Amino acid sequence: MPSPASSGWRLTHDMRATRFSARRRNGFLHLRSRFLILLMAGSCLLASAGQIGAAPASTAHPPASAGTAPSSAPAKAPTPPPAATSAPQQSSHDNKPSAPSTKKLTRQDRIGLLADQLAHAKTPEEAHTLEDMLETLRSAGLSPTTQLLLRRAQKDVSAEKPDNAVDDMGDAIALQPDQAILWRSRAQMRLVAGDLAGAVQDLGAALQRDPKDAQSWNLLTTVEEHRNDGQAALKAWQKMLDLNPMADKNHKRLDALRIKAFGQPT
Repeated sequence: MPSPASSGWRLTHDMRATRFSARRRNGFLHLRSRFLILLMAGSCLLASAGQIGAAPASTAHPPASAGTAPSSAPAKAPTPPPAATSAPQQSSHDNKPSAPSTKKLTRQDRIGLLADQLAHAKTPEEAHTLEDMLETLRSAGLSPTTQLLLRRAQKDVSAEKPDNAVDDMGDAIALQPDQAILWRSRAQMRLVAGDLAGAVQDLGAALQRDPKDAQSWNLLTTVEEHRNDGQAALKAWQKMLDLNPMADKNHKRLDALRIKAFGQPT
């Protein structure tokens, strides 16, 4: 390898030779062009070497914002959504919209609900309260004219005019034959008048319209007792106990009716 002194001497010698011949062939300009080309090639090599040693752009961290220290904690992986609880598969019929739950209960619906509560009453006091509520609901469907005839019939009974009371109730039934309480009321008037067969017929009509009326079954028991039909009276009382067990909590009347129906047990 030539020493720096010899290299400097050769470069000086070339420059002198080039200056001397520049007037004819521009040798000095030609050497200067070669020197610039070598300088640019070296710069390109240095730039390439710097890029090779640099970190990939994709792995570089983004610059931290002003006033915020870069976090050294690793990025937290997103939490997977909770697994859905398994639900029974529903058929296409279950996907139909259900009927609105705000449907208003009719008077008959409320009577049915109270009658079911009466059948499960725990005390005689509770049963008595439910009976009063049921009687109020059953009377709520009567028109003013029908109510007037019912009150007049009750006055006729108090005045010992049961036949007039039966006629008044007949007029009320003609106005509202769908009201079971009117048929029961006329049956009571007929019992007072001594028309037992007519009373049984009216109670049949009342129970056909309102089979959960415990008072109608109670009245039928009394009518059958007056007719001396012990077995019919016992059956009517058993029906009444299904609707209102608290009416004969100790089964005293039930035992008495059994004796009437089948005699004294031996």
